[in-house]
Amino acid sequence: MEPKSILVFGAHPDDLEIGMGGTIAKLSSMGYNVQPIIATLPNFVKSDTKEGRKLESMLSAKVMGCKSPIFLDLSPQEMVFGRRLVTLIDSLITKNKPDSVFTQWYGDSHQDHQILTKSVISACRDQDNIFMYETTIPGGITENSFRPQLFVNISETIEIKKKALECFQSQFVRCGEIWVPAILGRCSFRGYQINSKYAEAFEVIKVTKW
Repeated sequence: MEPKSILVFGAHPDDLEIGMGGTIAKLSSMGYNVQPIIATLPNFVKSDTKEGRKLESMLSAKVMGCKSPIFLDLSPQEMVFGRRLVTLIDSLITKNKPDSVFTQWYGDSHQDHQILTKSVISACRDQDNIFMYETTIPGGITENSFRPQLFVNISETIEIKKKALECFQSQFVRCGEIWVPAILGRCSFRGYQINSKYAEAFEVIKVTKW
């Protein structure tokens, strides 16, 4: 019996690791076939090149134990909600036949995250088990509140998540040394909510079981 396929969508490199790196590592260790899909490759600082960001993502995938990412290589101008992007995502859904799909929270303050998730939801009209991982900016300013219904205990994979985040050296230049401790701090808070040491939280779009 083939392992179940899981697709994880992120607008940018490191979005997946920030939002659900511990869950990716946990699912991979359980035998799930986890495929990251990254939509676009921004570059904010001189040291932040597209090829460098790709390499960081590939190194991180190895750390988490999942498949190497699929890079859609969309330009910022192509990150637009419409038939082209929805059709592209639909083709990935059809090809991979995932058991579950994870994408970013549609209340995120970043426009690329919003557009990607709107497109994923449209492409997944006939898909079971769709979840949104938490906004990728700890303490990010949004008009809505993230309201998780699903928590995943990542106490056993928190160190893997930390090592995966540390693969993104370009983001230390952009965000400073505090960005990894801030993300892990949020995991500690989510763990506290379910009486575990660390957890990641998700909003449920649709789930079908039994």
